[in-house]
Amino acid sequence: MPEPSVIHVAFPALVSVFDHERVRALCPATEVVTAPYEISHDQRTRRSHEPDNPELRALEPPLDPQLVADLARAEVLFTLDAPYDLARLAPHLRWIQALGSGVGQFASSGLDGTGIVLTNGAGIGSVPIAEWVLARVLSMAKRLDDHADAQRRHQWEPRYGSMVQGRTMVIVGLGAIGREVSRRARAFGVHVIGIRRSWTPGLSSPDADELMGPGALHEALGRADIIVVAAPGSRENDGLFDAAAFAAAKPGATFVNVARGSLVDEPALIAALESGQLRAAAIDVARHEPLPPEDPLWDAPHLSISPHSSTSMEGYMERTFDQFFANLERYVDGRPLDNVVDMTGGY
Repeated sequence: MPEPSVIHVAFPALVSVFDHERVRALCPATEVVTAPYEISHDQRTRRSHEPDNPELRALEPPLDPQLVADLARAEVLFTLDAPYDLARLAPHLRWIQALGSGVGQFASSGLDGTGIVLTNGAGIGSVPIAEWVLARVLSMAKRLDDHADAQRRHQWEPRYGSMVQGRTMVIVGLGAIGREVSRRARAFGVHVIGIRRSWTPGLSSPDADELMGPGALHEALGRADIIVVAAPGSRENDGLFDAAAFAAAKPGATFVNVARGSLVDEPALIAALESGQLRAAAIDVARHEPLPPEDPLWDAPHLSISPHSSTSMEGYMERTFDQFFANLERYVDGRPLDNVVDMTGGY
């Protein structure tokens, strides 16, 4: 396949640091354009779950003329977001490289049947996010927040934590992040049950001691000492962790969400913490971000909240560009791209 004629780098954070020299070295004849496009987190969530909602479309501000002109010429799009009617706006578009693993927001862009290939950034943040998950798991088990609180009050109060070794962890979503979490948890002697959407009877995984399908979620939760959510924020996963799921969980389990806030019924999470059904929880995501100051999640008992920052920016952009340029080389060579996403699967 010849070099792409135009690469459009649209996400603002990429524009100022994009490596134009690296493009020229690989594709000397390719032009790079950088008209920005970005939507809010809430818009991404709503577009993912209501891609055909005319009210959302009506809220779309007029597109910048330079953006429209650049999209009209683009063959490759490197971005986090894309506007409605993308195939019409970008008739020459052949490939979208998405920044990050979540791509539900592209459901509103009308990609079905267009032949446009969508690839995501799965794996870029998987190691730091997995480290964060283990940090939270260990912090909750060892009561580190209680120790810090006693220190602030200058009180010598022994508070003993629990063991992690020998516990059972259920990881919902055994993708790039889930696999890295599993590898680290198993190093601590944890028994891992993976829940994978693509599971079929008899299927196993080297990254889990047991593998189950979504239909066995509640059964698995009943055995879980630790629950980790790392599944995509798809329409079918909306509200997956509701009152029934928390009721099915093993009493006293701990809960960690590094997926999307849309997977959790937040009032049900608060109720499970208040009743003691969950011993503790840690969330790096919320249904509405930034989380409003008046949101009851802030005051939920035994809940640790971080502002969507479980990854690390250390080397993040370098890994992002390495992944993009590795795929660009495959594109030029006519080889299959990595991390192709099938949007028809309900992602």
